[in-house]
Amino acid sequence: MNITQTAKGDNLISIKISIEKADYQENVEKTLRQMRQRANMPGFRTGMVPMGMIKKMYGTSAKMEVLNQLVSENLNKHIVDNKLNVIGYPLSDLENQQPNDLENQDDMDFFFEAALRPEINIDYTNTMVDFYHIIPEEEDIQRAIDDIVERNPNTSHPENIGENDRLEVKIREAKDGKEVEDGYEKDGFYFHMDQIKDEESRNQLIGKEVGSEFIFNFAKALSSEEAAAKMLGEGAPAASDFNIIIDDVIRSEKPELNEEFFEKVFPKQEVKDIDTFKAKVKGEMEKQFEAETDPILFNKMIDELVAAVHFDLPDAFLKRWIVDNSQGKITAEDVEKNYEKNYVKGLRWQLIEDSIASANTELIVTDDELKQFVLKQIFPGIDYATLEDDMKTNLDKIAANYLKDAQQVDHLKNQLADIKMTAFLKSKMNINYAETSYKDFIKKLEEERKTKE
Repeated sequence: MNITQTAKGDNLISIKISIEKADYQENVEKTLRQMRQRANMPGFRTGMVPMGMIKKMYGTSAKMEVLNQLVSENLNKHIVDNKLNVIGYPLSDLENQQPNDLENQDDMDFFFEAALRPEINIDYTNTMVDFYHIIPEEEDIQRAIDDIVERNPNTSHPENIGENDRLEVKIREAKDGKEVEDGYEKDGFYFHMDQIKDEESRNQLIGKEVGSEFIFNFAKALSSEEAAAKMLGEGAPAASDFNIIIDDVIRSEKPELNEEFFEKVFPKQEVKDIDTFKAKVKGEMEKQFEAETDPILFNKMIDELVAAVHFDLPDAFLKRWIVDNSQGKITAEDVEKNYEKNYVKGLRWQLIEDSIASANTELIVTDDELKQFVLKQIFPGIDYATLEDDMKTNLDKIAANYLKDAQQVDHLKNQLADIKMTAFLKSKMNINYAETSYKDFIKKLEEERKTKE
């Protein structure tokens, strides 16, 4: 066997694999013997069909099977041994390949065409992307503060029920003022006074002490048997009276904007007054806007790099490769018609991205980074590094269970890889930021979209 390689043009080579009979004959004979052992023909016991008949019937197919395996193995070995950085996989070299007569020809030549990844040099200083830095407006900041206040109330447990409290109760099905033996019961049942629509029922609750026990009808209180069934849950006799016992009263009140509250929202950040608090909220909003708009910036940076980084592509080969890789879903006519519009940008970016990733190993997504990424999605407010070992172990189990799905893992890896690549490009490329409000940012995006249409 002899393998030679010749250049066909920029980033395109032809690989010739010359095979002699001695390279494959032994394996063909072995394959035929295996076929003979399995052959089942009328007049012969299994495994006793004459070898001459086996060769006549299966000789060509056995030879083809052995040659396909031999050629494939040696083509891959040539690529690995010569450290060829190919795009996709080699295709048959239509220009050089001649038909091989498997029945009558002993020595054969097989030609393959392979595209080599071009050498890519990126000058980040020669790039410029125009984008926006969103500055929250005063009304946006105030809405954010109002939301923070609502999500962080002062909670107390008074002895008596007020108009806007949340209650924890025990409920027992009752009839004629007495609990029903073996009737429906539930402990740790919660509801809010806001849910009580009937005025008489509200008055029945207001002022009651913790530990109070009395008859109550939820269907009347909610002005609907359907609403009571939904609140009480499946299996509860919604129309029935219940003996209820008040276990706890939970009162949530609007907190004062003072140092205690600031410390609760921004712990250990030395927020002492309302102005500093507003500045912190504004800063967090800017970070959130940045995270939300990074995917848009990422696409703009891709466009800039694709336009700024020049290298030749073996277009004819790639068009064939796209068709071959589509498994019959795309025709050569489709590719020819849409090559520049639908394929070139993606191909060029893939090569640029691979070049950047290979030169910067910190962009590779590690298993630990993937685990941390998953945990932040499931528990966004948690600081893993500060947790006790037992809690870390429990979270590790949750993450491991979440990452059992291979398809999910691939999706998350791609998502995290894009985030890391975005941060990397932001640190390298020239980005011209213009300050704008969120509303104006949305308008500008819409204008850009209409311009492209």
